[in-house]
Amino acid sequence: MPTQQERRDSERVPCKLVCLFELTTPAGADAVTLITGSGHVINRSGRGLLLLLPEKVNNQQVVEIQVPSEVRKEQRTKLVEVCWTRPIEVDAQDKMYLAGTRFLFELPPPSQSPQIL
Repeated sequence: MPTQQERRDSERVPCKLVCLFELTTPAGADAVTLITGSGHVINRSGRGLLLLLPEKVNNQQVVEIQVPSEVRKEQRTKLVEVCWTRPIEVDAQDKMYLAGTRFLFELPPPSQSPQIL
């Protein structure tokens, strides 16, 4: 089995960004609950992000995140897939969750989105 470093094919760069996120969780047989909040980007690579989130996420769950653009002054919306997750105990009652993710794709800014007539 390859080591963690061997599985990575690009360098991780530390970063400290606050990001807004949205995710859905099952709420019964035919319903979902939309959860929104803010998390932290701990580091990034060309293929993904390490996130610290206040909500539990599962492997293969898709999360929509909004991160500040380094070039533009607007937020960039990305869809990421959770590859792994680890709980982090904050105190006796609260947990945060580290989530290793990979980029699925970036959504175009609203000004570039096609208009539906």
